[in-house]
Amino acid sequence: MRVVLDTNILISAFVFPGGNPEAVYRLALEGRIELVTSPALLAEFARVLVDKFGWEDARTEEAVAHAARVAMIVRPTDRIAEIEADPDDDRVLEAAFDGEAEWIVSGDRHLLDLKRWRGIRVVRAAAFLDEVEHVD
Repeated sequence: MRVVLDTNILISAFVFPGGNPEAVYRLALEGRIELVTSPALLAEFARVLVDKFGWEDARTEEAVAHAARVAMIVRPTDRIAEIEADPDDDRVLEAAFDGEAEWIVSGDRHLLDLKRWRGIRVVRAAAFLDEVEHVD
């Protein structure tokens, strides 16, 4: 099952370990889900680690490299303009669409309000974990 993790989920997994976001990321590490991301999402991940959390460049590069190794990286060619209130969220949709993801895991209300977009379910980390438990 292919899954896109919004930047806020990746940030939570790396900065605030022990919660549901880290548990979702761990599923990717264990090979139970296939993580999908894009250069734009990895760049946003790096920017937030540095700008909002003050991470040093080397530590940030290591975190981004780790996420990149775990994920399938897609390079979307079609621009999506779906979320007027926060166009940056469209990068998540682009990665999900290009990567043929079945899920987007997010804590962002603009994305969560979609609930489902082009057949891709958009859920919080806790709801995703509940769903995965029922699949196994």
